[in-house]
Amino acid sequence: MNLLYAQIVEIFIEDEMRMARIKAGGAVKKVSLDLLTDVSCGDTVLLCDGVAISKVRPAAAVENKDVSGDSR
Repeated sequence: MNLLYAQIVEIFIEDEMRMARIKAGGAVKKVSLDLLTDVSCGDTVLLCDGVAISKVRPAAAVENKDVSGDSR
């Protein structure tokens, strides 16, 4: 299980699914937003294996850039 924080750059519909283009660590990726209903562009979300699972407060995202437990 890979967990990380990312910022939503764009929200769109693809194949009848809510999707988002997110920015995480300089990379841009497309992820599913089907589990979240109250997010918008600029929000920070917690991702698990390519799916946005939670909207997070900005302060929490700054404090915890990586929640994987890997200290490398």
